[in-house]
Amino acid sequence: MTTFKRRVLIVEDDNFMGSLIASALANAGFDTMIATSAVHAKRSIPAFDPDVVTVDIDLGEGPNGIDFVRMMALTHPGIKLVILSTLADAKSAGLGVLDVPAGVTYLRKSLLHDVSEFTSAIESVIGDKNPEIRQDTQAAESLEALSKVQREILHMLSMGLSNREIANRREVSLSNIEQRLTEIYKALGITKRQSAVPRVEATLKYLSITGLAKR
Repeated sequence: MTTFKRRVLIVEDDNFMGSLIASALANAGFDTMIATSAVHAKRSIPAFDPDVVTVDIDLGEGPNGIDFVRMMALTHPGIKLVILSTLADAKSAGLGVLDVPAGVTYLRKSLLHDVSEFTSAIESVIGDKNPEIRQDTQAAESLEALSKVQREILHMLSMGLSNREIANRREVSLSNIEQRLTEIYKALGITKRQSAVPRVEATLKYLSITGLAKR
């Protein structure tokens, strides 16, 4: 009995990242191919015939990832499309939510920290179990749960300011900032039981959501 491997075309201009993604998928039983640009990917599709294409937003010179998935959605509607980016959402790339075509999955590269979760997400997309995972809109919703003051405090926290320094800048008491931070952690779903250092986890989450983390 012949077994056909599921094929994933990885559109990624960073060679190291492309190899990392390919390795994770290959270990999970996928057949992979890497294209370093939208043009390269377009030329590779007829021969490779992928089941799914993962694409970064920033592809260097030439068409970006959003341009590519728009074209693919029109010309190859049978191929599943996954945007895989360090950017928290399309807005971080100067685009809007509606710039991501309907039916396209959006995953953040931070998901690669848990390889099994990443490969499971790709499996779900191929199997139509969860055909449109949108981590970009999920990211936006988590910050929208915070008030303007809470977002400002979280921003200062991400800059490395201590609780005392934040209190001084806002001209409030230290206890006020400590209470605000407790509320912020709760809104972001961070508990002391789950995280030994909640301020670090909150900072990392904020940087990931806003796209300010090192790309």
